[in-house]
Amino acid sequence: MCLLARREGITTLFMKPITTRETFMDTQKLKAAVEDLIAKVVGGNALDAFDRYYADDVTMQENEQPPRVGKAACRAFEEDFLSKIKAVRTYVCDGYVISDSKAYIVYRIDADHADWGTLKMSEVAIQEWSNGKVVREKFVY
Repeated sequence: MCLLARREGITTLFMKPITTRETFMDTQKLKAAVEDLIAKVVGGNALDAFDRYYADDVTMQENEQPPRVGKAACRAFEEDFLSKIKAVRTYVCDGYVISDSKAYIVYRIDADHADWGTLKMSEVAIQEWSNGKVVREKFVY
């Protein structure tokens, strides 16, 4: 079963899981969690989203870099990264897709970072969810 939603002129597709496993969230619950996470992130509350929605054994990865493992290590990276943002001109979500236990979120970013310089890019956050938490996330940009 497919569910479609429109947001800012973009059609988003939600796929209902074909199989049911204990680790899969109900599609509507996952949709609500993803939308809340996105609202927190683009609203400047990324660490609140992290604390609420990321599993203790989460892994996070930038492109093909080695993944960070564990909630403490991932949060430390996020805290450091966010503390070095000097200016934000744009940070929006252009849309997302949910399929089974995965969410694909597209962010558009225009910001200045102390270490990374000017960030003007689109980024896709590929998330795998289990039991209401993100267990794996890879950023592709």
